[in-house]
Amino acid sequence: MSESHSHSRSADESRALHAVQEAADNVRAGRREFFKLTGLSAAALGAAGLAAPDEAAAQGHGGPYAREFVLEARRLYMNVGTTGSTPRDVLRELAQNNREVAADPLTSFATQTLRNTIAAGFGADPNEIVMSFNTTDGMSKIMAGLVLPPGSEIITTNMEHPGGNGPMAIARDRMGLTLRRINLPTSDAMSDAEVLLRFQQARTAATKAIVFSSPPFLTGVRLNEKQLCTWAAREGLISIVDGAHTPGMVDLNFHDMGADFFAGSGHKWQCGPGQTGILYVRNGNSPAAYTKTATVYNGFGTPTTDNVVLNLPAYTNQNALPRFFPTVSAAYSGAPGSVLANGERSASQNVAATLMSIGNPSYPALKALQEVCSMWDRWGRQAIEDYLVALAQYLRARLTAVWGARCLAAPYDSATPHFARVGLTAFNPFSPGFDFNADLTVAQAAEQTAASGAAVTALREQFNIVVRNTNCPHSLRSNPALAADATTTGATTSSHPLRISTHLFHDARDVDRLVRALLQVVPRR
Repeated sequence: MSESHSHSRSADESRALHAVQEAADNVRAGRREFFKLTGLSAAALGAAGLAAPDEAAAQGHGGPYAREFVLEARRLYMNVGTTGSTPRDVLRELAQNNREVAADPLTSFATQTLRNTIAAGFGADPNEIVMSFNTTDGMSKIMAGLVLPPGSEIITTNMEHPGGNGPMAIARDRMGLTLRRINLPTSDAMSDAEVLLRFQQARTAATKAIVFSSPPFLTGVRLNEKQLCTWAAREGLISIVDGAHTPGMVDLNFHDMGADFFAGSGHKWQCGPGQTGILYVRNGNSPAAYTKTATVYNGFGTPTTDNVVLNLPAYTNQNALPRFFPTVSAAYSGAPGSVLANGERSASQNVAATLMSIGNPSYPALKALQEVCSMWDRWGRQAIEDYLVALAQYLRARLTAVWGARCLAAPYDSATPHFARVGLTAFNPFSPGFDFNADLTVAQAAEQTAASGAAVTALREQFNIVVRNTNCPHSLRSNPALAADATTTGATTSSHPLRISTHLFHDARDVDRLVRALLQVVPRR
């Protein structure tokens, strides 16, 4: 894990590197345990095609699970925030899944056992987990299914993705709602307390719901989902989380989070195939943990009819369930007592089955999503989160050592506060003083746009490193109230940071390689 070039480490960098090494050891321990459970030896793994060529580790992508992925060896792919890479054994199973459906077409309708298998890994009841197409699909189903009276207000943020902004705009125009946007703080203005305060200050008597992304795709700064959702519950508000980046990155517990609704991606950090997502619809309010018997699918071609007992956590949010209609469903009848009749439901109802009754789904893709979720469960979701966060913290420590404390979307803190517990990192070496929040003139904003785009291109074409940049409204320290909505294009209120993803197929050597390249393509002291 040592660097291959001369660099005198700061104390923060050394501590961060040590944390990466410890987290990698824990992840590898989970990997060994996983293979013990499957009964596969190293030789058997190679024969089955589960071990990648040595070239991958030699050329980069040296993370604890690098051998499980088929990424091009010489390219350093650090844009998981756009889409991930499906593991090689799941790719093999995906092909088998297609063959199974071709041999027995009616198999494609059997999705309950898939949800039974993955739900507990997300701290949810199987009847609350919908295997959706992607985050945008989930957000569309949520916003279209809500019942809010005309004149209601929704508090949201200035950094929402179009996949959330579009469904909210439709709901606004269809139901006569008002969207009130808070300006999310960035860099040295960022704190959990400040984010909560801005939501609290925006609330009026007409507020009925809050919608926020965590982390926002523009900055990769994690909001305190539980803090915001429990505040909303205390105020009698509906909480909706656009969590596109958290499945597979964060060890999620939906019951504990307290959200009423959550939409996430299956193809980003969870590394499932395209057109897969996770939609959670809260369907209970039990103040105590409970158990549920379900039939599970153990993955990798080994279905079982054995019943297992799922241990499910208590609900932090114990409010009554808000009215919610299925917008695409062949199972809705509206008959008294039927599932979601008149938008009402109870914990005994299988809401997810009704929401997934959409005709013939892409069963091979859904089954592959279940398989990769099962892999994560067996490898250890908390260990995976710890590794991704530790590696991101090492990257942040390295960036801070070169470009200063204010170059990041959230300040580097070796204590790893909540807002840093993600594998996404946004930093801006293009603003005056390398300050993420620097006020910009129109000319400076235009120069930054060009410089940021040129850096992304140079990293890809000259160094074979793939990252992306974003068009980010920032808090404008001189007047935070002026921060733009991300749907606008105000030149003086938008910056263009680079956004970098670190995952299981990366290690500290990959971070060092990126930093060496950055030193040649972006401004430095």
